Amino acid sequence: MRSIPARGVERRRASGAARLAARTLLSARFGESVEIPRGPSGQPLWPDGVIGSLAHDDTMAVAAVASVGTIRSLGIDVEPSLPLPDELLDLVVMPNDHTGDLEPSFAARLLFSAKEAVYKAAFPLDGRFLDYSDIAVDLPAGHATTRTGHRFQLRHLRSPRIITLAFF
Repeated sequence: MRSIPARGVERRRASGAARLAARTLLSARFGESVEIPRGPSGQPLWPDGVIGSLAHDDTMAVAAVASVGTIRSLGIDVEPSLPLPDELLDLVVMPNDHTGDLEPSFAARLLFSAKEAVYKAAFPLDGRFLDYSDIAVDLPAGHATTRTGHRFQLRHLRSPRIITLAFF
């Protein structure tokens, strides 16, 4: 019973760390402290003229922000730099995904991260929930396409964690 409240506290701390990263980026841009309130579903509400995305896992929190117009939408994800568990492979890896010559289980983790980042970038554009099968990723080409027709550029960092940025 204690692990449930503790996990909630850890999750709030990680979420707070991602928001702190975003506020730091925005403060550098605006020269003053900028708040990022939560929307009805807990989503960040960005200041006028700004788009952004937050992500965290058990050990790292990340944020990305951009000016509206520079980039239409963006999403970010952070994952451990470990193979994707076997039980998730069939859920994430689809026939229309391309991984090149990457080791399959590590490529699957990159696909997972890319699809999470693309989902975060695509949802504000369409307001639609996407499944993993709705996103086709081409890792060697550095892009992903959604069933709604959006094509996102992808950038990855692979160490010490996998961090994926998807932008349109």
